[in-house]
Amino acid sequence: MTMFNWIEEAIRNKMVARGLAESRVESFLDNVRRMRRQSPYIPLDKVSAASDEFIFKIGRDRQQVAELESVGKSVLSKVVVIKLNGGRSTTMGGDVPKGVLEAKGGQSYLEIILRQVKAISETWQVDVPLVLMNSFFTHGPTMDVVSRFDVPVKTFGQTQVPRLLADTLAPMESGTDQDWVPPGHGDVYASLQESGLLERLLAEGYKWAFISNLDNLAASLEPWILGLVATHDLDFLLEVTDRTEADRKGGALVVRNGHLELLEIAQVDPIRQDEFMDIARFTVFNTNNVWIDLDALMKVLVDKSLDLPIIQNYKTVNGVMIVQLETAMGAAIGSFPRSKGLNVSRDRFFPTKKIEDLFVLQSDACVLDAMNRLKRNPARPESLSLMPTVTFDNVFLDSPLKISERFEDSSSISLVRANDLKVSGNVFFERDVRIEGNVLIETGAGETLIIPRGTVLAERRYP
Repeated sequence: MTMFNWIEEAIRNKMVARGLAESRVESFLDNVRRMRRQSPYIPLDKVSAASDEFIFKIGRDRQQVAELESVGKSVLSKVVVIKLNGGRSTTMGGDVPKGVLEAKGGQSYLEIILRQVKAISETWQVDVPLVLMNSFFTHGPTMDVVSRFDVPVKTFGQTQVPRLLADTLAPMESGTDQDWVPPGHGDVYASLQESGLLERLLAEGYKWAFISNLDNLAASLEPWILGLVATHDLDFLLEVTDRTEADRKGGALVVRNGHLELLEIAQVDPIRQDEFMDIARFTVFNTNNVWIDLDALMKVLVDKSLDLPIIQNYKTVNGVMIVQLETAMGAAIGSFPRSKGLNVSRDRFFPTKKIEDLFVLQSDACVLDAMNRLKRNPARPESLSLMPTVTFDNVFLDSPLKISERFEDSSSISLVRANDLKVSGNVFFERDVRIEGNVLIETGAGETLIIPRGTVLAERRYP
C-alpha cells in the first residue's frame, strides 16, 4: 500500500465513522485526488473580464424593472428562498451560530429573515417557503428560533468534511469537532439533492430558488429579478456588483473558453494576484446572491455535470497548518448553458463578516423598512457611499475586553453622516456619540480615551 493509499484509507475510515454516506466519502476522496494532480491556479491569460454580453444591466431602467416586477409577482408561488445558515459568529466576536446573533434593533439575523418572509406572504398574498441549510453546529439553536414564528420553514443539513494536514493530506486527528468543517457554500446543491428536499420541492411545483448568505440582510426576495429569470428562461443568474478598492479580493465574473465562470482569489497564483485585484480589469464581483432553475439543477446533479472548482483554504489550527477543501456556490455558473450575471446596485449587498460590519449594521446608517428589508437610511446624504467605512485596530479589538465593553451602547453611535471612521488604541465610547464625515480617533501607547456622551465628531482627528 502506497503512502497516499494509506492516507485515502484513513480519510475514508474517519468519514464512515462520522456516519457520512458512501457517496459523500467518494466525492471528497475524488476532490483530494483532483487536488493532487491539478494545479490550484487558473492562468489569468486564459480568462477575460465578463463583457456586457454576459451581464444584464437593468436596475437603472425603471420602466423595464416595473414590467419585470409584474412578471415576477405572477410567479411568486413558484419560488423558494434558501439561506445558507451554517456559519459561526467567531469573526464577529461571538461563539454562537451567526443566525442567532443580535443583528439589528434587538433582532437576530434569523428573526429578521423570518419576518421578511412573513412580510412577503402578507404583502403579496403568497406563501413563499423559507429553506435553511443548517450545519451540525447551527441546527439546534436555529430551530429554537424558528419554532417561535408562524412561517413555513424547511431545512436540510450541510455536510461536513475532514480538515487535512497541509504537508501530508492525512486527516486532522484532534478527537474534537475541530477536525471537521463544512465544505464551502458550493455544498448547497449536493446537500439539497441528497436530503431529498430538491425532489420534494419539484414535486410540489416549485421552479426556482433564490439562494443567499444568511448574513447579507440586503439580499431579500426581489420580484423584478425573478421576472428577469422567468422572462429569459435562465438556468442560473448570479448577482454581481461594481468592484471598489474595498472589494479587490472578491470573486470576479470572468469568461473562459467562451463560457462564464467565477474566479476566486484562491484560484490565482499569488504572484499574479495583484492583476486579479485590478478593479479596472475585473470590474464586477460576486455578491453570492444566486437565482437557479430547480429542474436545471436536478439535471446537472443527476448527470454529474456540475463542476465546482476546488478551492484550497490554508490556515493554522492548534498550531498546525491544515488545508480545507471548499467549493463556491457561484462557481456553478460555469455548468449551466443558459446563465448570466446581473449587475445590481450596492444596496443588495451588505454582508457582515467582521466586527466592524456588525457595528455599521447596528447603527443608524441603515434601517429596516416595513418589510424588514435592509435599506440605506433615507437621512443619509446622497453624497456619501451606501455604508460608512469603519476600521478598528488590534489594540481596540484584541485587548482582554470584549468589544461590547468598548461601548456604553454601540447601537446609539450615530453613523448616518459618517464617511470613514478609524479607531486606534484604548478607546471607550459613551452613548449617543455622533460621527460625521471622516474621523480618526487615536490614542498613544498606555493612554486611555473616553468619548463623552453626546459628543459630535465631525471631519477631525480626536483628541
